[in-house]
Amino acid sequence: MAATQLDPAEARSEARIAAGLFLAVLVLIVIAALATAIWGLAALTLIALAGTVTMFGILIAYAAGF
Repeated sequence: MAATQLDPAEARSEARIAAGLFLAVLVLIVIAALATAIWGLAALTLIALAGTVTMFGILIAYAAGF
């Protein structure tokens, strides 16, 4: 099976999206570290709760067909 060629514009678009995702993860890690430094382990509990609610919402949206 031959590999398909990636359009240069599509490659740039995917690289831009990947960079944005990496930046978002980096920001979340920094916020989590700062919150933990300020409020201690209670901040990790709130972060975990927010992540659980977010994932639950994503799964509901997926099940609903969005």
